Formats: sequence, C-alpha cells, structure tokens
Amino acid sequence: MKWSGKTQSGGKSAGWGKRQPIFQFRRSSRKAQVSSWGTKHKEARPRRRFRKRSLLLLMLVFMLLFTVPSFIFIERNLRPPLMNIAKVRVKQVATQAINKAITEQVARKSDQEKLIDWKMNGNGKISGFMLNYAEHMSITSETIETVQSTLKEIKDIPEHIPIGHALNSAIISSFGPRVPVKFEPVGAVKVELSTRERNAAINMVLVEVYIKVVAEVSIIIPFDTEPELVETEIPISYLLVVGDVPMYYYDSSGKAVGENAPQAPNISVPISPGTGVTTSPDTEEEKKKEEEGHSSLFQMQAE
Repeated sequence: MKWSGKTQSGGKSAGWGKRQPIFQFRRSSRKAQVSSWGTKHKEARPRRRFRKRSLLLLMLVFMLLFTVPSFIFIERNLRPPLMNIAKVRVKQVATQAINKAITEQVARKSDQEKLIDWKMNGNGKISGFMLNYAEHMSITSETIETVQSTLKEIKDIPEHIPIGHALNSAIISSFGPRVPVKFEPVGAVKVELSTRERNAAINMVLVEVYIKVVAEVSIIIPFDTEPELVETEIPISYLLVVGDVPMYYYDSSGKAVGENAPQAPNISVPISPGTGVTTSPDTEEEKKKEEEGHSSLFQMQAE
C-alpha cells in the first residue's frame, strides 16, 4: 500500500506537504519485513560493540597466556646461557679494542731503550736490570687514559646475540630474535707494567716487557645484569741478554757437553736407598728372614 504525494493541479509534489509513510511493507520470497524509522540502526550498533569487546578480551587473554609462560621459560632456561654468551662476546670486543688502542697509542710512543736500566759489574758484564720508574709511570698513566676512553667509545656500539645460540642447537643458532647486549665500565682500570724472562739458549735470556690491564665492566642483558673482569696482556718490548758460554754443562741424560766436557766429573745416580726412602712391608719381612737364616747358619757352623 503506497500513497503518492502528488497534487492534483500540477502533478508535482510539494515539499511542505510531502508525507512519509510510517510503515513500509516489503515483499520478499521468505517473509514480509516491517521496519520503522531508526529501529534497524539502533539494534545493530550494540551488537557490533559487543563483538569488538569480546575480540579485545580474547586477544588480551591469549597474550597473557602466551607471555607468562614465555617469561618463565626465559628466566629458567635462556637466562644463564645468554649471560655466558654475552660474557664471551663482551670480553672479545673489549679485549680487541684495548689491544688495538694500546698498540697504536702507547707501544709506538714508548722509548724501548729507556724502559730498562741495566746493571754492570766490574768486568763490564750485565749483572742485573730494573725498570725505569719515570718511563714506567708515563706508560701506566697513558694506558689508563687510553683504556677508559676506549671502553666509553665501544659501550655505545650495539651488540646483538641471536636467541638460537642459547638453545645449544647448530641448526637454529642463527635464527630467532636478537637479544641486545650492553656493558658499562665499572670502577677504575688497573694497569701493571712488568717483565718476565725465558731461556733462549744456554747463555741467552729473553726479557719480555708487557702491560697487564684489568678492567671491570657490568654486562647488561634483558632480565639480568652481572659484573665481569676483562684481563689482557700486551707485550711492548723484547730484550735479549747474552752471557758467557759455560765451559761445560750437562744435558737431560746427564752427559757433559762443551769444550771441556772430558774434564767434567761424572754424574752417577745412587742406587741404594738413602735416608727418607720408604720400603714396603714385604721387603722388610724378607730382610728379617734373610737375617734369621744367616744367624742360623752361623750357629750351625759354630757347633
């Protein structure tokens, strides 16, 4: 049932006199639908809002169920291996940077002839040596400044470790998200300039002058922080001390070697046990039996 709003005179509808139907009857193959103004939109909006809220709640529940076990798994299983890998990586980066900085800035500038003061005897031969204190302090102070500035520079360089490294698997070692690793210098840098000697030949000694650096850093990974010591030794000078050739000496087998080897006394190893040599109880019993046998023989001969 439709009512047209046309006028009789012109056949056109007037805007002010136009009426809208209150009810509309729609015919369809299934059912007749009756709709009024605004009722359809008012019923659809609450349903859409309810669906959005339910989806958000489901997503939040799913995220909680996923994140809580993952945090527990990382805390129990992944944190220790990640920290060990981070320690190795930080030590490697810090040691390489310190060695390079000291080699370029300290070792090349130091005067090797002034590092050691040699002591001579009355015959003009070397009897000993000691480190030059002034050169020693200069190298130590310059090394401390170089190491501290180097650690401050490399701490801003980001390092990332694939989480597959912590699973001890060769297949997935390079897969997974990368965990950021940082470190901060902690405390003062300790620098020690020292020497060590090694035998180069029968009459030669190789003296090595080296710098020992000990720096404490704090390794920072997600969920954990631990302190770690970074130690490294950098040789800065080698000195060869040549002494007199001995008249003779003995090799590992006890034979005399040298120009005057025939005049050297022979070295013989004592066979009989000396004082402080322990014997087993079986040998002691055998000795007692032998002594008793000898005494019985002497008695029989005397009779």
